[in-house]
Amino acid sequence: MSGAPCSVERAEIPRRDAAPPRPPGRRAPAWPQTTARPSAAALLSAAAPLSAAALLSAAALGCSATCDHAAPPAPEAGAAPPALTAATAPHRTGAAPEPAASPAPHGAEALPAPPPERALLRPEDGPYAHFFAALRALEQGQREDHVRIAWLGDSHAAADFWSGALRAALQRRFGDGGLGFVHLGYAAYRHDGARLIVEGKWRTRPKAPGGSAPSDDGIFGLGGILFGAQRGPVRAELTVSGVAPSTRLLWDVCYRPSAPTDELAVTIAGGPSAVLRGAADDGAGVLQHAKLASVDAPTLSVVPSGAPELCGVVVEADPEVRPGVVLDTLGINGARLATPLRWNELGWAAELARRSPELLILEYGTNEAGDVTTDPSLYATQLGELLARARRVEPDIDCLVLAPTDRRDAAERIPLVRDVLRDAAREGGCGFWDTYEAMGGRGSIEAWYRERPPRASRDGVHLTARGYRELGAKLSSDLLERYRP
Repeated sequence: MSGAPCSVERAEIPRRDAAPPRPPGRRAPAWPQTTARPSAAALLSAAAPLSAAALLSAAALGCSATCDHAAPPAPEAGAAPPALTAATAPHRTGAAPEPAASPAPHGAEALPAPPPERALLRPEDGPYAHFFAALRALEQGQREDHVRIAWLGDSHAAADFWSGALRAALQRRFGDGGLGFVHLGYAAYRHDGARLIVEGKWRTRPKAPGGSAPSDDGIFGLGGILFGAQRGPVRAELTVSGVAPSTRLLWDVCYRPSAPTDELAVTIAGGPSAVLRGAADDGAGVLQHAKLASVDAPTLSVVPSGAPELCGVVVEADPEVRPGVVLDTLGINGARLATPLRWNELGWAAELARRSPELLILEYGTNEAGDVTTDPSLYATQLGELLARARRVEPDIDCLVLAPTDRRDAAERIPLVRDVLRDAAREGGCGFWDTYEAMGGRGSIEAWYRERPPRASRDGVHLTARGYRELGAKLSSDLLERYRP
């Protein structure tokens, strides 16, 4: 695996209006992929201003490299699952390209066919136009890839009750595309549909994942947290729950080696295994991705040796069998809008581009409501910058901003923060969902706590699993009420 080291400086990136729109029906490359691409250095050294496509390629090549492992075909009905193998030679960017087909005569080069979603865009869908068009194409059998959603937020999302309820509702309607992003090595963590085991002493980087001040080089992967061994042997395991027989799963393991001697043993029980290493010619800290596939094998375990850090795993059903909806939950305890803004922009852009979501959900504000010395108008600026970062690599991404929940110790400030986020969402062309009003407005957090069983926690800030799932049900109901097939 190879890749140029990531610069920790802010990249000069063109504005959204200078970027060509991405086709709404784009399809991710088939796994494994072996096509060689230009180096990041070549893209970044060009004299002309970078296009969005060049930025995206530079981000992907400069901040991550991919090692692909052989994916077996899905078994025929009634047949035993085939034996799975793992490729031992990693894919390296810069390798000799496959022989190209003879070029078409001059002037006869055919343009790619427009994606089916293009005809399904409807002006009345407003801020959800591309997202709803993708869902229509999925529902009509015209789409070949999953419809992906990225949910950035705070502790309300970190436990995946609220986001999990939305994921479940969308997958019931449009098809189950899999778990999406899951942390590995995180003891105080849960994810709907996953059984997680964490053994040994792990450390996190940054030390305070939900902080706002810049930390290290800012390259922490899609989920904003790296996990490594603190001392002694460690192990992490993930089992996907409720997998149907003969289901083909695709796994994308992200890790960050600090030295060529670092190793990460990855094993899928009953499936492929691999020992992943950083290449000698890679710069320190380059994010690496290893892709594996399995059939009837829903359990993955990782054992690091040396000092590699884990930046999560993405688990999806094979979209070639049946595409569906995937929701990546990226909530962090204690996070604010300033938290993702402290990440290295180019590094995070590379990871977001790998996922290419149709909808970005931003769920912040509850922690900001407790920052009584901060002018709430700052949050509008931060929301705008976060949207701009996403749109610099995904120009057509739709967005939904969620209001903060009620909070017992910030009763006066919560509505102020809510109003700022609502106005900023409209300014940014996003949808807005008023969580505060959905709960019942001022004092609702206390009323929810006094219920039996309670829907809010004793701390007056968080909800119980019941409360979060009810919010998720309301959110999904309101979102789907706007959708028209």
